[in-house]
Amino acid sequence: MKPFATLAAAVALAVSLAPAPSAANPVVEASQSCFSDNTTGKDRKLLGKWIFLALAGHPEIAGYSSATPADHEQTSRELAALFMRLVTEDCAEEMKALATIGGTEAMKLPFQHLGQIAMQELMNHKDVAGNIGAFEKYLDEAKLQAVFAPRGN
Repeated sequence: MKPFATLAAAVALAVSLAPAPSAANPVVEASQSCFSDNTTGKDRKLLGKWIFLALAGHPEIAGYSSATPADHEQTSRELAALFMRLVTEDCAEEMKALATIGGTEAMKLPFQHLGQIAMQELMNHKDVAGNIGAFEKYLDEAKLQAVFAPRGN
């Protein structure tokens, strides 16, 4: 990937995956660690699939997906089972502590963290990375160089 394309892709992805502020709260960190420790790559791929299918519901994107209502239903069922396992079994104590300090807003944080991990794992696949960097062939390197070149004093 060209240097400017890498920068642009990194910025775009960083913004889309920006972590929610946790203010280094040990309760938040414990819940995030619990979610990370109690999920597998398969669980995180399920979360990525659910995100993809949810986004495919947007009218401007729907035409790019061949997912059926049955696909959505099955994925929703599987995600609900993962959610219930994490919240009521594997990480119940961490979630209870999180709810106590920050209510439902704070309870979103471990899910955001897990979503970030899931997206990073999916984006590390060579085909996905290739798709992300495909726009670089259309960049005007001379214009980018002019913007980022060191200026004389």
